Amino acid sequence: MKRSVPALPRPDNIKRDDAAVSPVIGAILLILLTVLLAGITASSVYGKDYASSIGSAPMAVIEIESVTGGVPNKVQYEENYIVLMHKGGDPLQTELTRIIVTGEGSSHTGIVGYGGKIQYGDLFIIYDDLTHKDKKTHFASNNVDTSDGVWSSGELLIINGDDSPVDGVPSSVHVTVKGMTNTSNNYGLKQNSIITVKVFDQNTNRIIAQIKHKVTPAE
Repeated sequence: MKRSVPALPRPDNIKRDDAAVSPVIGAILLILLTVLLAGITASSVYGKDYASSIGSAPMAVIEIESVTGGVPNKVQYEENYIVLMHKGGDPLQTELTRIIVTGEGSSHTGIVGYGGKIQYGDLFIIYDDLTHKDKKTHFASNNVDTSDGVWSSGELLIINGDDSPVDGVPSSVHVTVKGMTNTSNNYGLKQNSIITVKVFDQNTNRIIAQIKHKVTPAE
């Protein structure tokens, strides 16, 4: 006796079960809500610093035209030059642009002529900004291109080992040698050594350019 086989349901008769879909959608929404709340919390805690850190820095091509110098007593600090060229990209606001130079060389600790000494070793040089303020007057004469407060494509920027003002005057140039910060904020670069120059945007604290160059002995 043959048994009758029950007819299988046709595909168009199969009912969808949405019960399993709801938990998945709920999990996705929960993740999105968590990310949103994390962003709001970070913004409220860190304020403008957080907002600026996620902003975009200017984009510019900066190259080193030349580096000349040497360390005393062979070469005076005012004979040490780093010449940078803005080759293209966004113009940089001088008050918002920081330069850091690292390499080997020397600087005075203490006051020159009053017990100060020349120290030789690793250098860490910071130009807090590229404005003419809080630097010796020759910085302005060396940097006529940026007198309008903007470093634009095709313009040179020249920094010098004797840019820092005289003792007792606040400087926007800071020099550390061998980890010692009590320097006169002047510097000489070791001849034939390699220095690294980094250009930063202060709003975002992001690097705009990083360049290495050999120090050519000053004549």
